[in-house]
Amino acid sequence: MDATSRRRLIAVGVLFPLDLLVPRGGGMSPSSDVLDHLDDRVAQLTAGYERAPIGATAVHLRRHLPVVRSLLQRDVVPQATRLRLHRAAGRLVALWAATRHDLGDLPGAVLAFEEAFVHAAEARDEELMCWVRLWQSSLARKAGRPADAVALAASGAALVGRGSPAAARAAAIEARAHGTLGDRWAVHEAVGRAWSIAGTLSAEQLGRPGFSIDTLHVLTLSELSAAAYVELGMPGAASVYTDAAIHHLDAVGATGLRSMTRIAAATAAAKRRDLDHAVELVDEALNISRHRPSIVIGGRAERFVGEARGYLGWHSLLDDLDERLRTWRSPRLTT
Repeated sequence: MDATSRRRLIAVGVLFPLDLLVPRGGGMSPSSDVLDHLDDRVAQLTAGYERAPIGATAVHLRRHLPVVRSLLQRDVVPQATRLRLHRAAGRLVALWAATRHDLGDLPGAVLAFEEAFVHAAEARDEELMCWVRLWQSSLARKAGRPADAVALAASGAALVGRGSPAAARAAAIEARAHGTLGDRWAVHEAVGRAWSIAGTLSAEQLGRPGFSIDTLHVLTLSELSAAAYVELGMPGAASVYTDAAIHHLDAVGATGLRSMTRIAAATAAAKRRDLDHAVELVDEALNISRHRPSIVIGGRAERFVGEARGYLGWHSLLDDLDERLRTWRSPRLTT
């Protein structure tokens, strides 16, 4: 296939497997067409992450990652090309880390995020460097290290300018870590900072709701803010964000975000002793994610049941939900 044919196919959005476009021979530098195709592929996989089955995304990544890594090992690669390859590799590895996390392979996620950060640093991709630090912050919080989570979120924010979507995301992730520590003032301050930054972002920087590296939509920020207040134990504050977001999220179809927002809203409702509505919301969340199951959704639903029993006691509605979670289809871990 000559360069003109490749350009025409890429222009109309035909996505060939990357290894079919890479010329054979260890000493050749990839062409600009291959690099453009690679960038397009990374963008499509990222944009579609929350709407595609997690295992399907992992299949694509398992095919592309060895090709990109082999390109980086070639003898004759100009510096500008090497930077583009590191950027693509960093983003592909970051997506791989996200699939590992969402499929329950936390050790694999930890290692992949470390590799993604190395590639991002080589590429001078500050947005991705910050994004990885924020994932590492979330993993530290889940591992019971909230102080480390705060520090990682702050180090991520230091990598980007205040006018960046990543800076707003960093403030929201920091807020959730402060919520785990029970620091009410710090949560208020960090959430306020996140929304202050979001108010300065352009439409392009806001992007679409859901999974993203370079953008942060206000509906995504609403879920992150609600999660911080749920962590802090302030259901009323969490409801301010979830109640406004659910209807709008349903209109855009971001699967994971729709489910997570409902579970946050359910936690707030249960703490108000509105158990019927809370269980209904969790049921809806599980229905929404039934075709894209995730350890995150299942784990948050299980946490809801445990916490609700803690302050409401044993109840048949919670028993029924617990039984459903036992049979809810978990994602199959792929290697």
